[in-house]
Amino acid sequence: MSAETDGDRSAALATIADLARRHGLTVTEIAAALGAAAPAGVTAPPRRNLVVRVLGFLGGTFVFAGIGTFIALQWDGMGSGARVLVTLGSGLAAFAMAIALHTDNRFDTAVTGLLLIAAVLEPTGMFVAFDEFGSGGDWRWASLVTFGAVAAQFGLAFRPMRRSTALFFAVAYATVFWGTALDLADADGKLIAIVIGVSLLLLAVRVDRTAYKDVTASWYFFGGIFLLAGLFDAVDRTAFEILFMLAAVGLVYLSAAVRSRMLLFVATMAILAYVGWFTSEHFADSIGWPLALIAFGIFMIGLSALAVRIDRKYVRG
Repeated sequence: MSAETDGDRSAALATIADLARRHGLTVTEIAAALGAAAPAGVTAPPRRNLVVRVLGFLGGTFVFAGIGTFIALQWDGMGSGARVLVTLGSGLAAFAMAIALHTDNRFDTAVTGLLLIAAVLEPTGMFVAFDEFGSGGDWRWASLVTFGAVAAQFGLAFRPMRRSTALFFAVAYATVFWGTALDLADADGKLIAIVIGVSLLLLAVRVDRTAYKDVTASWYFFGGIFLLAGLFDAVDRTAFEILFMLAAVGLVYLSAAVRSRMLLFVATMAILAYVGWFTSEHFADSIGWPLALIAFGIFMIGLSALAVRIDRKYVRG
């Protein structure tokens, strides 16, 4: 075996070891995925991982419920500083705990719950601070500062944590930040929707090729909706209306290429909605309206069958 081959094997083993540590994979799980027997003396805990995950989710739920109940009951009697402390302070504390515990696999699910708590309470606390201590003005500036800060925080946390949850919230809040920034710049609403939609779709395609593809379904969903909604508003009742249909068909092709059922669903619904709208706009008062309805129904059936075929042959396959 050549030295180059040995180097490739070593690099591959290093990559596998890094992925296993990052996602908490056991030797038994890796062996099962490879179709090999587990090493001697290694036994798989039958339901321990499931129980740990369930307990972690329940624990995070009860912690969040307790914090929310306490804030709701005591809110009217709190001063401005106390209101900021119980919202923003609790969010920052949860985030700090997530950072401290993310390297311990025993608290894997708990870290996810803590990140969720931080993602809700931190922007809430910042808005409370602006409301309590601010002097008025355009609310969009408060939104810009809040979502920009939280997006940067989760983006920086993603580098050491390498968790899908941190990446998801970083992108979500960054999307709101840039949407608000474009709105402050007096950009047209249709342009904002198209830019956000295209950005989310491109990001989803990029991340879909990594180990964090479990968060891309929502990006495909909202990216497709923003893009098609903005494009329809831009070309509605113009000579370029056909661009909307071409874009929807293009998203069907993209859904097959990236194997995204969510994007396929959005694109298919957009085509059906456009055909229905076009029919009602141009054929509602004609004698052939009933025939148009029948033709539209047949078209819907054919398109749904085509969508199912694409899903089976290209998305799943």
